[in-house]
Amino acid sequence: MEMTDVRKDTGPEAEPMRFLEYLGEVYRVLLATDTGSWVIRCMASEAPLFVCAEELERYTPVPTPYSFLAAPGEVSAARQKRMDMIAPLLEDRECIVSRRRRQDRAKRQAEQYGTTSARIVRLYLRYLATGQVMDTWKRPNVERPEFDAAIRKYYFSSRKFSLRAVYEMLVLESYTGSDGSIQTNVPSWHSFRSYYYSRCYHKQERKVIAREGLGEYQRNHRPAFGSAAAWRPQVGSYQMDATVANVYLVSRLDRKTVIGRPIIYLAVDTATQLIAGVYVGLDSGEQAVMSCLASAAENKRDFCRRHGLTLTMSQNQWPNAGVPLEIITDRGREFTGARMQELSRRYGVELQSLPPYRPDLKSFVERTFGLLQEKYAPLLRGRGYIEEAAQERYSVDYRSQAVLTLEEFTQIVLHCVIFANSVRRLPCGKTPAELWLEQSPKLLEVDAGEIYRMSLPRREARLTRSGFKVNGMFYVPGDMDGLTIGDTYTIAYDVSDLRSIYIVGKDSYRTCTLAQKYTMYAGVTKEELKAAREQASERSRDAERRETEGSIAVLRNIQGVVAEAASQCEGTGSRQDGADIRRQREAEKGLVG
Repeated sequence: MEMTDVRKDTGPEAEPMRFLEYLGEVYRVLLATDTGSWVIRCMASEAPLFVCAEELERYTPVPTPYSFLAAPGEVSAARQKRMDMIAPLLEDRECIVSRRRRQDRAKRQAEQYGTTSARIVRLYLRYLATGQVMDTWKRPNVERPEFDAAIRKYYFSSRKFSLRAVYEMLVLESYTGSDGSIQTNVPSWHSFRSYYYSRCYHKQERKVIAREGLGEYQRNHRPAFGSAAAWRPQVGSYQMDATVANVYLVSRLDRKTVIGRPIIYLAVDTATQLIAGVYVGLDSGEQAVMSCLASAAENKRDFCRRHGLTLTMSQNQWPNAGVPLEIITDRGREFTGARMQELSRRYGVELQSLPPYRPDLKSFVERTFGLLQEKYAPLLRGRGYIEEAAQERYSVDYRSQAVLTLEEFTQIVLHCVIFANSVRRLPCGKTPAELWLEQSPKLLEVDAGEIYRMSLPRREARLTRSGFKVNGMFYVPGDMDGLTIGDTYTIAYDVSDLRSIYIVGKDSYRTCTLAQKYTMYAGVTKEELKAAREQASERSRDAERRETEGSIAVLRNIQGVVAEAASQCEGTGSRQDGADIRRQREAEKGLVG
């Protein structure tokens, strides 16, 4: 193909730009030859194409498009870099007609600028088609009411149609004839998807609310301005919640017996993020909540000593003691029951119930669970800790890896709590314990033991000569003053510690301890006692079975001896008097001797 005036030192911009229109499309003339012209479709990133002279007569000259007239504005470093990248291609007119030539030039430029040859070619074609190397134009924003209606009807729905399924429903309802044939003017899937994103439907709050629910939007998508600590700036407002720990435990009576996963309750101060109270156990009711509050009210030295820990530095490691002025919880049954209402009436504690599905409103306690788990999880892997892939096929049976008892896991959690209170630094640069001590909080001074006993479940029991029978064991009162054998009393007991029960009086509690024969079960939980009894029952059944088998074997042997003797004596029976028997007895003695 013969070209006129093909010079490598000039680009297509060296000549006056000409533009032609054909069938509604605008084309830029890049290079004219004797047989035709090389043109490129404006506002597109397509390769140039050759139009012969006969066809070119059908094209109509048009004014220069706006994108070629618009000033590039301030020459930024990015724009200048892009122009430098495509400069060798613009100077070489052969790049217009030869794809290989374009690729070779682009490859050398890509190596020089550390990019790809495809990007160089794309920038080159964009410049030829638009006169720009930066995005300076946008597609017209055309209203498509049928698109909007389909998105609102199907995509913004709890049925959770995919975007592709919404498009297909649009085609079915609006562009399909009665005979099932699709009309010729049906919009493409690409245009529908582009319309969805251009209208920013994917960013609308309504999308999350309609498809996932208001709770999901409130938790993870709503705007969250300000600080969580500013919600309750005064010390003494505790956020409370519970979680099931990701670890299996074993019984302290028999480490081969798995007792399941423990439950952790926490009370976290809103203003200082101090972990004020903690409960680790197998119960998940009001008793667990009250036990957590009892630990918050108790002197922490005594509390830690009871679990085998010592606050080494000072009381300042865990400085709080007392009942809070306000408790912030969700609407869980254990947080709104009779015991909590009694606590509120008796001590004036305000109970703040949050809306359901809004854990973000008590974010401190929610985050604290994660902090504690992050601390102990690495050291418990392979020791009963449950990984995220626990439900996957061929996953490990974490129950078989359990080694920790409830008391040992409690010690681990308390170590993490002390670290979080006295070592962890908040964004302000201070620990929660230091912030607590700075503010000198005023809490309600309440006997922690009274709160603990008030939290215990209650039942009726009759006093017998052996004591009160509770959970299959007898408890003996310390004194019989005011008690009568045969009468029924209200007693309170702790399912997590069976060492004692309490006789509930009008304004007091009287302690009853385990009878002597049951002291081996002091300190165990109800679940552990149940497991121990099941094992004892199994051992008893095994012993009974072995005894029965032995007895049957003896009977079988006796039957054999008797049968053998009977067979030897057949036909020898005769009447014998006493003298014969005595004589024969003496003779038998001689045989025996």
